[in-house]
Amino acid sequence: MKEVTFQSSSSKRPIRATAERQRAAVWKCVRGAVMAEGLLMKVEASLHSQSAYQSEPLSRGAGLQRSAYCKEQLRRGAEEFCFEELRAERLNRHRQQELDEKLRRVTELKEQLGRELEEQLGRELEEQLGRELEEQLGRELEEQLGRELEEQLGRELEEQLGRELEEQKHLLRLTQQVPEGSSSQISDSDQTASSFQIYNETQTAAARPAGNELTDDVFLRPDERGPCLRIQYPRQDHQGGTTQDLQAQEESRPPVVSQKPVTKTRQKLSTIQETSVDGNSRLSLRDCSPLWEDQAPSSDGGAVDPCDPDVRRRLLCDVTSSPDFHSEPHPLPPVEEHSCLQLGGDVYLLYDRAVDGGGFCVYKGALEDDYVLLKVDSCSVPWDFHQFQRLKNSSLTASLPHVSCFQFLDGCITVYTTPTDHMFTELTECVPCEASVGRRAIGLLQLVSQLHSCRLLHAALQPNILTCSHRGLLSPHWVFPVDWSSSVDLDLQQDVTSVQQVLSAQNYISLGLLDPNAPPQLVDLVGVAETVHHLLTNRRMVAVKDENGWTPEQFSGDEPCDIYSRMWRRVFRSLLNASGRSSSSVLLELKEQLSTLYH
Repeated sequence: MKEVTFQSSSSKRPIRATAERQRAAVWKCVRGAVMAEGLLMKVEASLHSQSAYQSEPLSRGAGLQRSAYCKEQLRRGAEEFCFEELRAERLNRHRQQELDEKLRRVTELKEQLGRELEEQLGRELEEQLGRELEEQLGRELEEQLGRELEEQLGRELEEQLGRELEEQKHLLRLTQQVPEGSSSQISDSDQTASSFQIYNETQTAAARPAGNELTDDVFLRPDERGPCLRIQYPRQDHQGGTTQDLQAQEESRPPVVSQKPVTKTRQKLSTIQETSVDGNSRLSLRDCSPLWEDQAPSSDGGAVDPCDPDVRRRLLCDVTSSPDFHSEPHPLPPVEEHSCLQLGGDVYLLYDRAVDGGGFCVYKGALEDDYVLLKVDSCSVPWDFHQFQRLKNSSLTASLPHVSCFQFLDGCITVYTTPTDHMFTELTECVPCEASVGRRAIGLLQLVSQLHSCRLLHAALQPNILTCSHRGLLSPHWVFPVDWSSSVDLDLQQDVTSVQQVLSAQNYISLGLLDPNAPPQLVDLVGVAETVHHLLTNRRMVAVKDENGWTPEQFSGDEPCDIYSRMWRRVFRSLLNASGRSSSSVLLELKEQLSTLYH
């Protein structure tokens, strides 16, 4: 192309430079486009050759090589994965699936175990709640029955006290209305005089005066001999029967020890001789133990009687200093059932006679709001007061009663008063079930253990002289004796070292239950066995011996039995075969065993 220039030569030079620059820029663009098109053709050729190379058979020289990348994955997106990464991905995905499966199984197992545990705990909790509810209902029922029974007994006692008080007031008014020297008084004195009869023990049975049978007991002092004065006074028993009925009932009992012939000494003795066998200052041996039934006590064999009143009087020197001991310079006042008795400025209301031991009597009574037991003894030695004070001073319980003693010229009256909010019940009273017997047996073992710990020996434990002190019917029972006539203080009477020196143990020795050289405490263990047997069976204990030792006849044998019968078998065998063991260890062991069963 030919340029047409209309400008001067000085202006042609910039125009030419601008045209050159424009041509250079156009050429550069054209060259870049050509290069880009050539590069694109190279890349397509390279891809085409690579694909063709991969599709050729391996028989060729380069057939052993393999691409490390998957072309499908290359064309899928911007990320590139090699075959190792894909294999690792599949492995990880498989492992993850296995872990998920294991986790699922573990979760299901955990849920199943949780459900089973909840069901098990639910059943156990339901059973425990059922037992607790049953025990709670049982306790509440017992407490309610106990309260109702206490209220009923309280009402009956108040009614009885009211009636007896009215009777006493009526009798007092009648006594005040009768003038002295009246014909009725003379008639009574004549009737009383006609009931006096004199017996001479040297007379034969044929020479004795005939007449009505004398049913009252006789109090003979140890130094009295020869003719004796006896007053005929037929008294009625509380239930309506006479003493003759009780005597006939006692004689009708079968003998206990079948191995020995039954003696007739009781029938051969006169009434006075029978009463004065043991000095009449303590309970006769026949009354001390059922094993002595229908057998005469024997003092042969060198047995020493540590219960002689003169011996005891010499031993007691510190009793009179006690504030609860009162000396009265006159004879015993008249004491009768359903009457009043004044002692030391207090008036005691007497109810029934609880124990009649020949040389003593125990009466139930009351002093204002307190229950009392009064023992009227024909012996003037305050031995019961001394022994009970020893027991009370060595005991830590507050359930034992308060004791006081009134000494007269011809006897003693020992008064047992209940502690605050306590009451007295006989050991054999209200024993409805075996559990109650177990609790009272524990209290009896506690008593004997306490006695032996302070070196006291009772030597005549029997149900009729044992009393319980307790707050309520369901509270623990503290057992204590109301008669200590046969007891021994081993601290004061240190010469008593074996059972053969205890008079109440002679029959046990003759039967073979006790060895003559055994410790004297074993007498109380046999007494505990007899008392517990009476509480369980209401029968006298018949001791038999087998290859394992002595045991009650009713609890002998090896036949299957329940846990309670097995426990009582062990208790009796331990008590009756305690030779070679200390009484304290036997009592402690039995107390622990019974406490686990009758808590």
